[in-house]
Amino acid sequence: MSFVRNSFLTLFGTLGRVVFSMVTQIIISRVLGPVGKGLYSFLVQIPTVLVPLCSLGLNYANTYYVARNPEDGKKAVGSSLGMAAFLGGFMVVCVGIAYYFLKNGYMQAVTPLQLGLILLAIPFGLLNLYWLSVLWGLDSIGKYNLALLVQFVVLSAGVSVAAALDRLTVTTGFGIWVAGNILTTLYMLPEMAKIVRWRFHVFSLSYIRQTLSYGAKSYLANVMMVINYRLDLFIIAGFLPLSEVGLYATAVTLAEMVGYLGNAVNTALIPKLASEKDSLTFSMTPKVTRLTIMLTFLAALGMAIIAYPLILLFFGARFSGAFYPLLVLLPGIVALGGSVVLSGDLMARGKPIYSSISSGITVVLTLILDFTLIPLWGIMGASMASSLVYISLFTLNYVFYRRESGEKFKTVFIFTREDIREMTLFIKQVSTKWISRRKEMQDGKK
Repeated sequence: MSFVRNSFLTLFGTLGRVVFSMVTQIIISRVLGPVGKGLYSFLVQIPTVLVPLCSLGLNYANTYYVARNPEDGKKAVGSSLGMAAFLGGFMVVCVGIAYYFLKNGYMQAVTPLQLGLILLAIPFGLLNLYWLSVLWGLDSIGKYNLALLVQFVVLSAGVSVAAALDRLTVTTGFGIWVAGNILTTLYMLPEMAKIVRWRFHVFSLSYIRQTLSYGAKSYLANVMMVINYRLDLFIIAGFLPLSEVGLYATAVTLAEMVGYLGNAVNTALIPKLASEKDSLTFSMTPKVTRLTIMLTFLAALGMAIIAYPLILLFFGARFSGAFYPLLVLLPGIVALGGSVVLSGDLMARGKPIYSSISSGITVVLTLILDFTLIPLWGIMGASMASSLVYISLFTLNYVFYRRESGEKFKTVFIFTREDIREMTLFIKQVSTKWISRRKEMQDGKK
């Protein structure tokens, strides 16, 4: 399957997730209000952050080794199941202990039932992360995107029904989110069973040692990136009312929609580069980066124009305070789009250590900016900090990328006339092919 087709499959899958996510966010915002949405977002972020923190980077290692040798998929599936049970169980114990000490302070808004849902989500979320990485490494981009879509469909349908029955609360909404995680695992189960021929008990210590060696190089980067992306919401929850958490979560949700393009390209790029198949080589990275930055910029510009009426129309006037933080986030999201592609290139070269270094530097910047700007300017300060960190991350990733490739800045950043011609030609080819297929379908009905 070609890189372009994979990119479009991922982009269409992403658009599907955006649509279902928007439906969910709108219903939750309308029914629960800023305070309820703030608590819901806080609950969701806990397993969302803890899962990659306890992954030890094995998901990235799975993708890398399975892409290079598809036969390793058999070892990856069974080993991932065992590691998810072990690491997930360890994190469950840690969260339980943390709740005991924080239940009368920082986590006082979290009920015992909600805690139980958090503990249930962690092992399933970790297993999903590992098994998705196997599909990614096998270049099964269609199945990968469908698996990602399951949770969004379940959540959107679930909160819609709960709202219609007047049963939507923070706890039921979060419970539906956890159910989406479990159903995602069940959706991937037949595909994983096909890979291992139902021999899930196969646990390869040699494969685990191999992946831990690679994963250790990327794990630190993963931890740092989680801190860069998610720390601000937890700091806001500590300094500001839950209503501000709800407003900031809305701004981040809309901003992340702009950034999905970079993730779509990156998802298709890494397996191809790592496997060294077809005619695709690392020379494509500059062009892909330019394209990603340009399209993300256009998407950000469009979001900036429609954001305020969009918020009022779908989320309501109570969420109008999310508009200015969103605007401040957008420049950083554009930079992050390019950064993700460059980071993917370095990962595919077997150089995850660069991501660790750049993430380590920016996490220090994140801590300084968040603890300085959030107490001063609230969620506007959080948005400023995030944008500055993302721009810094792009700069660092480019420095490391140039060290490996020798490419000049203008080749990865400045859009060219040749790019425009190629995009125009590609759009024409796609349009012609679509029209031709539609005509064939119409002729077949006659």
